[in-house]
Amino acid sequence: MGRLSKQALTVVVAAAIVLAGVALTSPVRAQSQPVSVDTAAAEELLDGYVANGHTPGVLLQISTPDGTWSTAKGLADTATAAPMSIDLQHRIGSVTKTFTTTVVLQLVADGVLALDDPVERYVPGVPGGDRITIRMLGDMTSGLADYLANDEFYQVLLADPHRRWSAEELLAAAYALGPRFVPGTDWSYSNTNTVLLGLVVENVTGKPFAHVLDEKILTPHGLGHTTYPAGNHFSEHHTAGYTDELPGRPMTDATYWSPSYGNAAGQMISTADDLTKWLRLLGTGKLLTPQLHAERLAWRRVGANRSSSPDTWHYVFGMADFGGWLGHTGEIFGFQTAAVYHPGRDATIVLALNTDKQLDGEPAAHALLRELGRLLFPADPVDVPVV
Repeated sequence: MGRLSKQALTVVVAAAIVLAGVALTSPVRAQSQPVSVDTAAAEELLDGYVANGHTPGVLLQISTPDGTWSTAKGLADTATAAPMSIDLQHRIGSVTKTFTTTVVLQLVADGVLALDDPVERYVPGVPGGDRITIRMLGDMTSGLADYLANDEFYQVLLADPHRRWSAEELLAAAYALGPRFVPGTDWSYSNTNTVLLGLVVENVTGKPFAHVLDEKILTPHGLGHTTYPAGNHFSEHHTAGYTDELPGRPMTDATYWSPSYGNAAGQMISTADDLTKWLRLLGTGKLLTPQLHAERLAWRRVGANRSSSPDTWHYVFGMADFGGWLGHTGEIFGFQTAAVYHPGRDATIVLALNTDKQLDGEPAAHALLRELGRLLFPADPVDVPVV
């Protein structure tokens, strides 16, 4: 879930890491406080992911009521051998959806739109837009195809990865595929839905989406290292990102590939500290009215989860329930992120890899998050779906 590439639509201490006999890096430690989790086991697991070539580097931040622990492993940049560091910016892919949908819910609270309004009212020309509601877009029940499933579009995307894409171009690629099902009758994860929500925000406010996001969330809540970038570059020190999406090519530096194809569904940049702050705001409902937060948590059962005993996992309005952990995963060329919050534990996990590599058909970050959950919170493991 949360993938913004085609392959699968869907924390700082220790000795130098050695891969193929070459010392890679001494991990950089952020200021950490004691936490009541098995950090030594987590260190060993992350060291293994780097040593086995699953990712050049990885960063992890765990926060509980006892404190915050952060670790960074491997390399932020393989060309310069710069070590990974917990304070580096990285692209967060579909974790962007948690921000976009929250802005929409805030506008609902402001009275400028309603969840059951048809999207046609705000964005003309959507196929079936008179029957597709704002709620359906947030819940992924609109039936609109994912533009990334359009093979012709995807080949152009790979051929010119620095190209800047407009929302309208992304939507055209989706509409060309036709609907997947009648609106409201099924569930299908589609980036198209969240791109449309970004346009809804722009059309009801008369402002660019990035400005509204900054005004309503980033600035008032001190998320100063989080951005919705206008171009291909970062606003501060960042990790590089590496992709294996190019057929027949080795891992390729995708650091400055355009994130514009993610749009309001996946374009944002953040840091571990900012995402930890964001998860508590998101999971506790502090940015919404109690009624809207409760409605957001009225989970829809959306699919089989083969990773554990529960038969289903849940998704509603830009947020997933991974066995009691609320949040989202994200992937964009060169980067993978997972950000989850457990209300009962008041605990957060933020995980980022500077690769989009797949392991056994799923993003490496999914597999790692699942393993970390079992190690760190065995009574409440993170129930990441296998998709």
